[in-house]
Amino acid sequence: MRSVALAFTKRQITSKGAPHRRTAAKYHFARRIMAETAPSPSSFVDTHVHVNFIMKQYNEAVDSFEPFVDKHFREASGGGWEASVHVCCDIDSYDVSLKYVTDHPRLYGAFGIHPHNAKEYTDEIEEKLLQAMKNPKVRAWGECGLDYHYNNSEPEKQREVFRRQIQKAVSVGKPIVVHTREAEDDTLAIMKELVPQDWFVHVHCFTSKLDFAKALLEHFPNLYLGFTGVVTFKSATEVQEVVKNTPLNRMLLETDGPYMAPIPHRGKIATSAMIPHTAKKIAELKGVTVEEVLRAARESTR
Repeated sequence: MRSVALAFTKRQITSKGAPHRRTAAKYHFARRIMAETAPSPSSFVDTHVHVNFIMKQYNEAVDSFEPFVDKHFREASGGGWEASVHVCCDIDSYDVSLKYVTDHPRLYGAFGIHPHNAKEYTDEIEEKLLQAMKNPKVRAWGECGLDYHYNNSEPEKQREVFRRQIQKAVSVGKPIVVHTREAEDDTLAIMKELVPQDWFVHVHCFTSKLDFAKALLEHFPNLYLGFTGVVTFKSATEVQEVVKNTPLNRMLLETDGPYMAPIPHRGKIATSAMIPHTAKKIAELKGVTVEEVLRAARESTR
């Protein structure tokens, strides 16, 4: 039997000509093997999922997560599921999210405030997020960013809160999980202004155009693009073009469950067990094997 631990590592990076040292941080899923067998080449990590939202859609009590995750993640994946990063992006999910990542050996956490909820951001909420960062299984700050599609919060407020969260994430040495939708110019400008160039960043559920992807990847050498089941949709030609032009070692696999279920499950509740469908489509687009996609994504999830 195999046990998986998610270990957080830091690198000290000294900028040329800078009088101080910056800390860049990254995900590092370190394996602890409790048997002599090596990890399966088809094992995978879902780098972005909302477990509590999945359970609500299944009409399950959110605190009965252990048997639920075992059934819908581990068993449904045929044993390939290795771990998931549960994302808490609103303050109402805070307490149960801390319980998830603390109690379940294969759930790790990212905590932040979604741009939809930027209008609710306060000093008190910020302090709670800072407290969450002290949990050894909380690996990143986010998701945070800009979403001008719905504008559930005013754009000016979104930009203010995005800036604050970036600054706090950097101050505590955490990778940043970025949400951006129809806000590419402002997202890139704020990131270039406030995110150290060597920082580790996950731009999740990437659905923007190729020029934005290239700008991000070229400026931030430790930035990764997260791809969901959207890449399997017939209408997702722009995202598929991004996949074709993105190196395998700059990709992360995610579901954003319960949303974005891939074909052949489109319209259903997405769970971490569906990652292989996304990997299969990426392999088709890149002209490589599914195992190569899974292996590269797994190596980047560190």
